[in-house]
Amino acid sequence: MVEPLPRSIAEVCSVIPGRDGFAIAPWIVEWAGALVAAWNDPEIARWNPVPPEPSLELATSWISGTASQNEASIGIDVVLVEDETGEPAGEIGLQVDPAQGIAEVGFWLAEAFRGRGVAKTLLTLAQDLAQQLELSGLVALVDADNEAAIKALEAMAWPELPTKSERRAFAYRTP
Repeated sequence: MVEPLPRSIAEVCSVIPGRDGFAIAPWIVEWAGALVAAWNDPEIARWNPVPPEPSLELATSWISGTASQNEASIGIDVVLVEDETGEPAGEIGLQVDPAQGIAEVGFWLAEAFRGRGVAKTLLTLAQDLAQQLELSGLVALVDADNEAAIKALEAMAWPELPTKSERRAFAYRTP
């Protein structure tokens, strides 16, 4: 069983080295506009649950709520931040199963960062996050038509697991 974190998500993120010009950080209210843009991105909305009517007010409220969720270590949402601009490039979301010590991982990239190999960096940082949280592994459940996510997971050599649904499952085990 995974115990609650003895340190904040901000502290956890701060000890994970950046990679390829990116780092991870907890959401901050100043990024609410970027979150609204992501929610309005048809490609992100196609594969991820987004609010039916995204707004700056709703994004601000959601970001404010992530702090308590992150500290409870059940649902963890962090941002992939581009070092050069300090702006969000994507998101990593973990739904932790404390009984099994694993998490389901979800992720997205903003349009400007797609097709550039950034998904590999994002997934590597997700793996680093899982290690820092002392999780035994991650599982990604991906719609069978989401070719970009499948390609990224296969490039990271996450083995595919059998499923009984139209979704495909990929796993990562921490060392």
